[in-house]
Amino acid sequence: MDKMEAQRNIERYESEISKWQALSRGLMSRDEMMLVDKKIGQLKEWTKNLRVMLNSN
Repeated sequence: MDKMEAQRNIERYESEISKWQALSRGLMSRDEMMLVDKKIGQLKEWTKNLRVMLNSN
């Protein structure tokens, strides 16, 4: 993966994080909230890993 592709993926993941965080939790069940939190955590981890990779080069 080149730097440009990694940067595009970071931007895409951050956009997805924003979408997931904007969901209204008032109408969600506990299980749905846990699923959303898990997805946000996964996207943040992927973003962090890409940033580490970019900074190590």
